[in-house]
Amino acid sequence: MLEVIGIIFMVQGFGSLLVKEVFNGSEWFLMEWATPYSPWAHIAVGVIGFFLAGGGAASRRRKRA
Repeated sequence: MLEVIGIIFMVQGFGSLLVKEVFNGSEWFLMEWATPYSPWAHIAVGVIGFFLAGGGAASRRRKRA
């Protein structure tokens, strides 16, 4: 479950940054709060998601062993 939450965070953070900065699109609904702090808030959300997904995968591997 932690991996799914991490992946959602990564998609929201990095995806909204990509859409906003590269394609000059509008802000994603869930990331509208981060507009004044862009691009650092988007990067931070993506990195948090990366660590959540990695922690979930590591936890699952430890449970199997």
